[in-house]
Amino acid sequence: MAWEPSSGHIAAFLVIWLLLALVSLLGGPALGDHEVIVAQIARQSIETGDWVVLRYLDTPFLVKPPLSPWLVALASMILPHDAVTGHAVSALSARLPSTIATIGTIWLVFALGRSMFGRRVGALCAFAYATSFGALLYAFNATAEALLTFFCTWAFAEFWWATTSFVRGRRRWHLIRFYVALGLSMLAKGPMPLAVVCVPIAVWWWGHGAGKVLARGGVHAIGRALKRFGIELWPRLRLALTSLGLWWGVPLFLLVFLPWMFAVSRRETYFWDLWRYEYLDRFEGRYPGSREGKAYYYIPIIFGFAMPWALSLPHAVVTPFLRSLRAHHKPLSFAWYWAIVGIAVMSAMSFKKPYYVLPATPAIALLLGPVLDQLFVSGRLNARRAKVAAYAALAIFTIGCVSGWFLGDKLYPEAWTSFVKIASIGAVLVLLAAFVWAAQSFLANRRVLSLAIVGYSGLIVFTLAWHWVGPAASNIEMPMKVVQGLADAGVPLDAELYWAANRPDGRVLFYGQRQVRQVVDPYKLIVEKREQVASGSDLRQMVGDEICSLLEKTTPVYVVLQREDFTTLVKLLKAQAKELFSVDRGAIGRDDDDWVIGTNDAGLALAKKAPMVP
Repeated sequence: MAWEPSSGHIAAFLVIWLLLALVSLLGGPALGDHEVIVAQIARQSIETGDWVVLRYLDTPFLVKPPLSPWLVALASMILPHDAVTGHAVSALSARLPSTIATIGTIWLVFALGRSMFGRRVGALCAFAYATSFGALLYAFNATAEALLTFFCTWAFAEFWWATTSFVRGRRRWHLIRFYVALGLSMLAKGPMPLAVVCVPIAVWWWGHGAGKVLARGGVHAIGRALKRFGIELWPRLRLALTSLGLWWGVPLFLLVFLPWMFAVSRRETYFWDLWRYEYLDRFEGRYPGSREGKAYYYIPIIFGFAMPWALSLPHAVVTPFLRSLRAHHKPLSFAWYWAIVGIAVMSAMSFKKPYYVLPATPAIALLLGPVLDQLFVSGRLNARRAKVAAYAALAIFTIGCVSGWFLGDKLYPEAWTSFVKIASIGAVLVLLAAFVWAAQSFLANRRVLSLAIVGYSGLIVFTLAWHWVGPAASNIEMPMKVVQGLADAGVPLDAELYWAANRPDGRVLFYGQRQVRQVVDPYKLIVEKREQVASGSDLRQMVGDEICSLLEKTTPVYVVLQREDFTTLVKLLKAQAKELFSVDRGAIGRDDDDWVIGTNDAGLALAKKAPMVP
């Protein structure tokens, strides 16, 4: 008889996961520059009492929906204030909503997996998700990614339960919750759910029948599959309008997030134009900073997010087409469309970020569940094949870790410091030792123990890395050097400090309590000068002209720029700028990536020590 997880097993795992989560919330790295945007917006919402038009530093922040800052602000009103600054919102309160959202996603994966495959496989799906590096990385991250993943998962789950329920009243309630969850996902990070939820569901709704024919007949059934798709096109649309309640569901979906958008647009008239620019132009590739990337951009990222279960990922991807799992074809195809179509849509877009595919990771866990069940629990063990597979897996794991090490240097060059490189090698060695132990247990037919070793070792290694490697990778010392340099130069706290080195690093204000201003309202400028800004170069010229005007003031003015831009200002625009001090960034030594704190004559006269003139 196959092993079954008892309530005690599940409870013990949850207790361990929650304890490690608490440890991670109470320690680890300082907030990153993306995280501090959410935290600072929440702090300013509490201080000003304005929860409609969110503000970051001295300008409205209108390009992202408000749910994440709202929840951070609510958590901060319950939890103690920051122990260092005394202000509302600490690293704990900023990250707590993401942790709670991840716990909710784990539960949803378990509930959905249980309804699809049974209790044991559902528990394996949840175990795979809860111990995957992608889920853990964003469980303690103050950005909106974990919230988005939770609401997207909730929407997928409710849609599945609605389409598989035979009780009309229950199906209606599942649909109501589906549209509410979809609306909340838009409020968390719209309009991304339209791409990662609506498109996969639509493709599954219309393509499931054709996919079933293809799964049974293989490549020889392509013609029949296309014919099936054409025949079902109109009937499925009519069924969607009736059984899925589109006529009342879409208004309910819009009612969740549109009121906030209309409230903002009444106060900031350029709001709609800004969203058009931010999302339609980004989709079309006309957004400054857009990069095509390779077609396979997300493949190594998905493997990294799936660690330590990445070796089973290729098997998981083909599960809907395996004869051995034909009984579960419908739920597997639902999870497959959720994952593969969502990743494909993100891959087709011009603007790519690693975390854009995070909403697909719960679906990957659902695909992994049956694979892990066959491999570690219910499948028959062939000793010879198991030995070959164990050695092959060990080799692939080693190659994957080495590749991931070099990929980290490429994706995160500034965070990939010498300490992080050495510490990551140590983490890989620990994982490798755990993998060898798991392989030995597997070959000794103690497969459930092998499964536990893989999952728990990944969980423990991540927690240790979060505390030891995380602080070194956060790069908070750079904005803190700006704060310290200003203090050493005798610059008063109320001095005019402008940030022109790309996006302002809010940690200067959040941790250093230095008020930071933006040279221009970038979003308003984008809307007003949309055509000129499309290339990106005109935007630099506009900001440069404004900096020159600021430096002509008779009062002290300080501006943070990249050295390349500072040199351009002085040599080409003839700005009256003096270098007060600089902060070394990237490669060691004087280079274009360094931050230069420039000032005018009045600011230079105020400084206590002589400036470092280039």
